[in-house]
Amino acid sequence: MNPIVFGFDRQLKLTSLKVIPMSDIQTNKFPHPIWHLISESNSVPTKDFTYGASIKGMHPAVKGATPDLLEPGVAYRLMIDTGTIKKEHDFIPTARTP
Repeated sequence: MNPIVFGFDRQLKLTSLKVIPMSDIQTNKFPHPIWHLISESNSVPTKDFTYGASIKGMHPAVKGATPDLLEPGVAYRLMIDTGTIKKEHDFIPTARTP
């Protein structure tokens, strides 16, 4: 699969980041994130990050959890929180081009 890189128009100190399959959001009252990072207080401001990569100052919400692989053609929702800003972005990964 092609790498998925998310970017912002300015640096943000993230307090929470989740990626959830849209099918889970549509069918479950409490959808399960396939990637969930949190920061209690020391996240480093960032302007971009790659799906599944570590982000300085953040750690998995569940100790030892690793991100699930994304599937090409499947819709997902990225949810970020900075404490004062909450945003969502829907995306669909594409298969790696030869």
